[in-house]
Amino acid sequence: MQNPIHIAAIEGGGTTFVVSVGVVIDGNEGGDESFCIGSTSVRILHSATIPSKDDNTGVIPHYTPSQIIQKTCSFLELHLPPCGYYSGVGIATFGPAGVDERSPDTYGKILPGTPKREWRGVDLLTPIRKACGLEEMPKRVGFDTDVNAPAIAEFRHRSHDMERKKPSSSKPLSSLSYVTVGTGVGVGLVVNSKPAHGLLHPEAGHIAVQPLDGDEFDGYSWGDKSPYRGKNTVEGITSSVALTERYLQLYNGGDEDVSSDEAQAREVLSTLPDSHPIWTHSANAISNLCVSLLLITSCQKIVIGGGIMKRKMLFNLVRKQVWSLLNGYLDSVDELSDESKLDEIIVESSWEGIGSGLVGAYALALDAHNGEGETGIDGATARDGDERFTSGVLAGIGLSFGCMLVSSLFARMHKKR
Repeated sequence: MQNPIHIAAIEGGGTTFVVSVGVVIDGNEGGDESFCIGSTSVRILHSATIPSKDDNTGVIPHYTPSQIIQKTCSFLELHLPPCGYYSGVGIATFGPAGVDERSPDTYGKILPGTPKREWRGVDLLTPIRKACGLEEMPKRVGFDTDVNAPAIAEFRHRSHDMERKKPSSSKPLSSLSYVTVGTGVGVGLVVNSKPAHGLLHPEAGHIAVQPLDGDEFDGYSWGDKSPYRGKNTVEGITSSVALTERYLQLYNGGDEDVSSDEAQAREVLSTLPDSHPIWTHSANAISNLCVSLLLITSCQKIVIGGGIMKRKMLFNLVRKQVWSLLNGYLDSVDELSDESKLDEIIVESSWEGIGSGLVGAYALALDAHNGEGETGIDGATARDGDERFTSGVLAGIGLSFGCMLVSSLFARMHKKR
């Protein structure tokens, strides 16, 4: 019987980390704590949020980066499988982060450009790799952003579904964007079936947008260190920070002096009705982003998740505004020939209950397991490499024996002559 494949996933946020341990299962086993990424099924065995809410006050305590990493590593060590290491580990973190393996000085670290000062330069990869027993197998730890990782998971999952459900004549999925709208706005991209990495990783949440007529909002407080100083950008309009500050400045007595504490008190958004004008601004910013993604990347799917998008009516507002902004320019494309077809292009996350960020981290773990770098051949694991090596040796021995036998036969035939 094959040993179970234990994998670990870490979704890193600037305030809390979600750490989880799971096992790859047969698709028929299922269960409440299981999910699928394409044809692969995973059952979650253990999970924790670090730090967790205080049982008495319901408040999440403040942890330093070193405290969060130490608690995360302790959790991973506690649940190590009997072999002493995980088969694959995925880290999906907030950014900007060093995702280029060819840059060892920054790979696996939070980059200095993050607005979260405490996290600048913090190394996530090294301590987590050690806690997972993988210091000697570094390729078994996947590292990417908390938007690129869900983009990879969504791409694999939806590609599998399309291949299974649609006729062979249909166009295969080769590109997808994942957008999360929450405290900030992040965008992950899969283009030509690969996650987009280049100078850094996509930061499309900071692109400029066309604001609604008469918009008097000056931009959000995080804009000081952001492109365009946060004025009329996607994140500067539709992040929960920006929406809260807009509400306090324009709809709550015109208070222009909004403290950072008030800006973080975003619970006010949940009290607003769907008819509040603030959601029109939110939908407009997201629509502008979607139009830019369609025009620049020609992506076939735009998956939108995050806390703000739990207000489901935003999806219809976004699709309607995208159709208006495109102005018929892409009508010649069959998938965009009618407004109703946007229902199949701009879609919700596949794993709203579990969380796309955590599932994305599991996708990185599965990739790290399947593509372990000891052999570097076709994404094979070290075990597969060992098996190929053994098979190669046996084949070599057999070939040598065969050559000797043939030579012997030829020698005997020569003597008879």
